[in-house]
Amino acid sequence: MEQSVAGRERRVIQAVANERLEGLVVSDESRRIADRYIVGEVSAAKAADMIRKRYGIHVS
Repeated sequence: MEQSVAGRERRVIQAVANERLEGLVVSDESRRIADRYIVGEVSAAKAADMIRKRYGIHVS
């Protein structure tokens, strides 16, 4: 998997587009977390954990 900023940005753009196709809206806070992922501040796993935590989703 491509680990460049451009690659991470493409993955976020695709994920947001998929959400829109499902009729969902990505919150501003979730987008801020995604932006931290794009610049490499947090990993994809950490970003996903942060977003799940916001919504009270617990994954075992």
